[in-house]
Amino acid sequence: MRVLLYGEDGPLERALAARGLELVREVPDAEALVTLAPPVELRPLAELGPEGWRSTFRSWAEEPFFAVQPWLRIASARGSGSWVAVTSVVATQPFPGGASGAAALALQTLVRIAALEGVRAKAVAPGWREDRIPSSIDQELAIADTPDKRLASAEDVASAVDWLLSEQASHVNGEVLRVDGGYTITRGSRPDPTREGRWR
Repeated sequence: MRVLLYGEDGPLERALAARGLELVREVPDAEALVTLAPPVELRPLAELGPEGWRSTFRSWAEEPFFAVQPWLRIASARGSGSWVAVTSVVATQPFPGGASGAAALALQTLVRIAALEGVRAKAVAPGWREDRIPSSIDQELAIADTPDKRLASAEDVASAVDWLLSEQASHVNGEVLRVDGGYTITRGSRPDPTREGRWR
């Protein structure tokens, strides 16, 4: 399958290519589209200035939307196409310092609107990835809080993306698939995932 790719994530790109997907950068009529999220940044909202807020929304929601729009026009006219947006679990459950989560939730909403407008559109929400965990997160605590007792890998995310692009998932539309080993279902007892509990 030829997949138009937007965003930069070397490990995930390699994992997707290893699953046999043909990744391209400038072919707007590709049958599928995958948008890759930037790394999650956790900064207290009280310390986030206007430009920091705007830049977070630009990288998570605005720039992907304008990259997706030309593909959406072609896919809608063609009557077929599948978009998978890689986002984050910080959009599925609030986290302290989560401006990234607010912006990622905006992108997930765009995914659902695209599904209503005639393309297959889904999102993957990875948990903390072992190669992308923010420095403020206590990695041992994150592992302890995950029922599967490990962090997500790029291969875990690639498997979910590959499945959502396949005909096996042809009746899955407008959904957000969490790939976090169950991490977010444990968050009620420990809402602050940082090393020092600095937002308590």
